[in-house]
Amino acid sequence: MEPRDPVPPPGRPAAEAVTVPPGTPARRLVARGADVVLVVVAGCPLVALGAAPARPRPPGSSVVCPRGVPWSVAGTDAEARLVVVAVPAGPQATLATLLGPPPLDGAALVAAAADGGLEVVLGPIAGT
Repeated sequence: MEPRDPVPPPGRPAAEAVTVPPGTPARRLVARGADVVLVVVAGCPLVALGAAPARPRPPGSSVVCPRGVPWSVAGTDAEARLVVVAVPAGPQATLATLLGPPPLDGAALVAAAADGGLEVVLGPIAGT
């Protein structure tokens, strides 16, 4: 008999194209049940991972956000586009709602994030 792997299978991945409007405020998020990869395809959004300060990410760059590690995305003066890949699926679709217009108030933001498996982390975000 082979030993059981204590880590459950990752589930099916999913990807979503997300637009980051100019001036979108940084929101610090955590995906506890999924790994998220942010791939910049246009523009230069500000992205932070963990305790590192946010910095501009040019097209072609990617950021791997492991489950449980806080990260944020913010707009600059021009629109940006990302492809968001989540394993397992869930957070990628929610990110479009959290970043796009119209702006969500605090309660709606927390509720929308929770529906997609994300948590909003309250507190300062370095570099934004």
